[in-house]
Order: sequence, then structure tokens, then C-alpha cells
Amino acid sequence: MSRGAVLSGMRRCVVISAGEIRDYARARDLLREGDFFVFCDGGLAHADGLCVKPDLIVGDFDSCNSDVLLNWQDCCEVIQLPREKDDTDTLYAVKLAVERGFDDFLLLGSMGARFDHAFANVSILLYLDGLGKNAVLADDYSTMQVAGKNPLYIDDGCSYFSVLTIAGNVSGVSIKNAKYPLENARLNSDFQLGVSNEVLPGHTAEVSVEHGRVLVVVVA
Repeated sequence: MSRGAVLSGMRRCVVISAGEIRDYARARDLLREGDFFVFCDGGLAHADGLCVKPDLIVGDFDSCNSDVLLNWQDCCEVIQLPREKDDTDTLYAVKLAVERGFDDFLLLGSMGARFDHAFANVSILLYLDGLGKNAVLADDYSTMQVAGKNPLYIDDGCSYFSVLTIAGNVSGVSIKNAKYPLENARLNSDFQLGVSNEVLPGHTAEVSVEHGRVLVVVVA
């Protein structure tokens, strides 16, 4: 999955949260040489599985094992946050990375048992897209990215893809080179018409939205 106007030549920020990562091999395949790694609180437990060293650790440390934190705290910058705050640890880390000039993001460990945190983390994709940043959220089964007027492309190596409305109703939706194409369609939040589509073999699907934004979920 790629965006039509992806920024290149810039160091990417990888933000690792305390959600589930069961398939570390898949997650490691998404990493690049030169990535900047920000671990959020309990997400620090994923450092060994990902085989990477933190560049920055952020959190109120209510979910981080104290021994794990002790093991890493002298190796990089650590920012202690208050427990009572408006931003989640992950959102704070993302905002800080934006302030430090990052334009390209990968979110890992963002999904898991708590739906409220998972939904909040998916919403970070909308936040970053609104700032003109490139952002992908990946879990053990899929990758997620926001699509709007700039087309988002999906190759035929995936099993399925879904186009979901999570930021209100949208119009002018086009899906090309797919089993279920759309042209200038309207999608409503109370009826997820775009679930489980397929890329035509030998083609690259294209998703674009004239008015509004959608979440594109690509299942490996």
C-alpha cells in the first residue's frame, strides 16, 4: 500500500505502543534502516522482539515493567509524563515527533485487547493525515492508512482490503481495479459498504475520496 505523494529521503518515526505484537517477524519486515524508534510506556516490552534499540522512551509508566525500563533508560532519552493528561502516551509521542520534524510514521503495537485504545490509535492516523504527514498503522494481520483526495494504491499481493468511514460520511469515493469498483460514490458511517474488497489479479487498486477521508485496511 502506498500513497501517491509519499515523502521520500526523510527518516521515518516508528512509534511502538503497548498493544499486541504476536508476529514479530512480520513487524520486523516493515522496519527500515535508519528508522527512529519511539517506545510508549509498556510498548518497551516489544524492543527485544523487534530487535531494535529505543531512540526515545515516552510514558507515564503505569504499564511498563520497571525492570524493562531500568534496562533501557540509560541508553536513550526518556520523557516521563503525568498520569493525568489529555493525550494518551502514544498521541503525545506522535505530537512530539511532529514537533521534531518527522513527516513519515509507522505505528506498531497499536491494536490489542482494549478497543478504546485501539480506536484512539487509529484516530491518530486522521490526526497525522490532517497535518499532511504520511502514516501507516500495522498489526499482525493488516496495514491501515487514511485516503482522501490523494489516491492510495494497493497491489494485488493482499488477501482483501476494506474502505471504512470513520470520520463521518464521505462522497466522491472511487475504487478502481477492484472486484467491487465504485465511481463517485457516497459512503455513510452507519453502513460500511466498503468491507472486504479484492484487488483484481495483475492490477493495482486505487482508492480516492473527493470529499472527506476514509480508512483503508489492507489484509495481508
